[in-house]
Amino acid sequence: MLDILNWSTVGRWLQTGAARPQPPLWRTVLLGQARNAEAYRRTLADAGIQVSGDADRLLARPGLRVAERKRPVELATVSPAELGFAHGARYDELRDRARKLRLGPCPAETGAALRLAYRDQPVGERLVVAMPPVGDPEDPLLFTVDCDEDGLWLDVHDGHADVLWRPDDRFVFVRRPPRWRF
Repeated sequence: MLDILNWSTVGRWLQTGAARPQPPLWRTVLLGQARNAEAYRRTLADAGIQVSGDADRLLARPGLRVAERKRPVELATVSPAELGFAHGARYDELRDRARKLRLGPCPAETGAALRLAYRDQPVGERLVVAMPPVGDPEDPLLFTVDCDEDGLWLDVHDGHADVLWRPDDRFVFVRRPPRWRF
């Protein structure tokens, strides 16, 4: 059946459920650096990091919880293509495939913590924080960590389930998450 669908070697490997190694550790960030979202806002501003209006509103949402004590999280980055989606994929498809690689959702706080930690981000790179969408169910949002010619940004992207992500978009997931809920 897979040959009929003309799956690539990687696609066959991902679809058959063969033992797959977890993607490598990309970076470790510390959650709980700030006591609340307002403290993250001040820390980001003091660091000269720009926060979009939507990201600022997302930080203010009651659904965005901050870790009560400091704890490190191991992060990995993957693209839809690396997950076997040569033509892109919806967010729910990406989450399901990532779960098979022992990757899980990031706490929403990871967006601000990663933005503070990742100061050497190359210009033109955008990383989407794989997290449960926060906010109004009619307008769910995901944090992004961006760098453009104007500098470092904490921004957001549409978190609707039907958004088709490009094969080269980059997502940040937690390695070995403590819980497997999205």
